[in-house]
Amino acid sequence: MGSTEEEEEAASSSSCTMDKYEGLTLKEGERIVAPTRRPDGTLRKPIRIRAGYVPQEEVAIYQSKGALLRRGMPEVPPGYDPLVESKPKTKSAKRNERRKEKKQQMG
Repeated sequence: MGSTEEEEEAASSSSCTMDKYEGLTLKEGERIVAPTRRPDGTLRKPIRIRAGYVPQEEVAIYQSKGALLRRGMPEVPPGYDPLVESKPKTKSAKRNERRKEKKQQMG
């Protein structure tokens, strides 16, 4: 029973505090956040939020022009085509490759 009386009291006190702020003329897009109750029972002032305000948590992180360019750049140098640049293996390169394979199979 005690909890309903407290809820009614809290609801009536918060509506009374909002009544005096409803008379304010707000510009388009502005709003008022209702007062909240502190743990000791006192009320915080209502908060007016201006039109176009973006909270700090939602603001995008700044990236420099260099960082944006690096992200858009390919990993290889411009004009490089790995298919065209592949050279035929020399006799010694083939021999070294066979040695590596043999070493991996043994070890």
